[in-house]
Amino acid sequence: MGKQSEDKNISQLTTITATPGAGANDTMLRLAFASSLQANIVSNADSGQILLVNRAACQLLRYSEKQLLSLNRSAIFETAEASFKKLLRERKVDGQATGVVTAIRKNGKVLTCQVTSAVFTDEGIEKAIITITDLSPSLLRQQHIDSRKEKIVAANIVVAKAKQVKIDIRKDKLVASDIVVAKAKAEARLSENNAWIKYIAKTSYDVMWDWDIASGEIYVGDSIAEVFGYKVKNNTVSFKDFSACLLPEERKTIEEKLFADLASTKKTWNDSFMFRQQDGAVAFTTCRASIVRDDASKALHLIGAIQDVSRLRELQYQLDEKGTATQKHQDGTGSADLLSFDVIWHRNLQTNEVFIGGNYEALFGSTTREGKQLSPHWGNRIHPDDIQAVEETLAEALGSSVLEWQHTYRFIRADGSEARVFDKASIFRDAQGKAYKMIGVMQDLVKQRNSYTASPALLEDKKSSLVKKIKDVIIQLVHHSDQQVQINYSQYLSTQLKYDYTYLANLFSESEGMPIQKFIIIQKLKRVQELIQSGRWNLTEIALKLHYSSVAHLSHQFKKVTGLTPSQFKESKMQSPDHMKKV
Repeated sequence: MGKQSEDKNISQLTTITATPGAGANDTMLRLAFASSLQANIVSNADSGQILLVNRAACQLLRYSEKQLLSLNRSAIFETAEASFKKLLRERKVDGQATGVVTAIRKNGKVLTCQVTSAVFTDEGIEKAIITITDLSPSLLRQQHIDSRKEKIVAANIVVAKAKQVKIDIRKDKLVASDIVVAKAKAEARLSENNAWIKYIAKTSYDVMWDWDIASGEIYVGDSIAEVFGYKVKNNTVSFKDFSACLLPEERKTIEEKLFADLASTKKTWNDSFMFRQQDGAVAFTTCRASIVRDDASKALHLIGAIQDVSRLRELQYQLDEKGTATQKHQDGTGSADLLSFDVIWHRNLQTNEVFIGGNYEALFGSTTREGKQLSPHWGNRIHPDDIQAVEETLAEALGSSVLEWQHTYRFIRADGSEARVFDKASIFRDAQGKAYKMIGVMQDLVKQRNSYTASPALLEDKKSSLVKKIKDVIIQLVHHSDQQVQINYSQYLSTQLKYDYTYLANLFSESEGMPIQKFIIIQKLKRVQELIQSGRWNLTEIALKLHYSSVAHLSHQFKKVTGLTPSQFKESKMQSPDHMKKV
């Protein structure tokens, strides 16, 4: 069937209306389901027969409503793939599950989708509601970003080599033996650091920003379009715009921490959170900033950078599964935490005043006065052999129309030792294109590289700590929380711990010898026992409190694990969870 015919079928999708005798709540729920922008399907939980669909599902899968209602889930999903089977298994155990699976459109095209499915009972039939999110746009965008970054790095290398040729020609005036020695040293350093330079250049997707607290305006670099997909008019957004990109479940915590730091005397603010991109996808980010204060310690500006570390996290997950520091060093990949080896700086090009973030002393062993006049860039701290190249590339960038400058050079620490730094900055220009300020991040490559030599024992300690955090989050939620909303445990754990759920699940299973879902079930049933023994709750109330789909579901799971029905347990006055079967 051609595209026009398919579009016609979609446009003819019937609107779900109230049925005779249906209540107002039922009518609203049906209308909300039909009009939702998220693709939703209701099916028979056992057979997979599709029972109800909404417009978004028809548009996503390119079927008409009538066509979808005649199909089974096996027609629109790759049900034979391992991820889909795992989704069904987890849903059967806990009544709900989330996973990445393959969906199939009517024309046979496959889509990588995130699917969330939950089981409920309706009119005595166990049904499943399936929510589908197409991940293809996010994957394509990431591939496009990676491709462009690779081209930029390649172009920078060509430019660097061309400038090195000019430098070498000038050095021909020196004694021939000195030239040979200098060239040998340069080649040795290039060989040693080449992989690191490429790595940092490729993964540093920083968006520089400057928040004027009094006005509420945040000036952001043009890289925000490339990193998060937003096109910002006049490079200015409000704090409200930023806050709207935070996930609702994190927003309050992040804002409270931010404003607490502003109200204190701290000179830095650092946090990690999930950030909603323009296309609706969510990126793991790390944000760091320096707080500029007046003489009375009142916060005036926040100058910083936000970075998408989603790709770094994925690389870290692969590394942790291999479990060796050697592989980490060979791959040149690591945790987003390693990118904390940096200094945020702000330069007013009209007055040449430079503000330097508080991490400068920790990295380079000396203090520097905020607002200090530094010329040309970092005063006399740049290695003498690199000053000319830094000056030339910076002057070339400021004199052109480019919006970004980056360079790798040697920097002299306070103790006289050399640091190898990667410096990257956003250039802000007025309406005439003249550069008037820069916001940059200078990263110490040597300290980053040394961090990759962490012993396997430290990596194991990190894993053990994370497993303990997983247990603590689950126990806190099950035993000490009165939330009365349906909890998606996989999403909750990912949000709380800032790790992908698949990674958490694999790590937990490897460490504890049981899946996370099994641990959740055990904790829920321990809580059920406590509530039964308290005598304050009946079984229906307990099932509702712990988010079971029905009393029957709770009873079946309780007997399967403990060997007793809830009633038998109550009669026996079981006092200890030790009577539970090992799962």
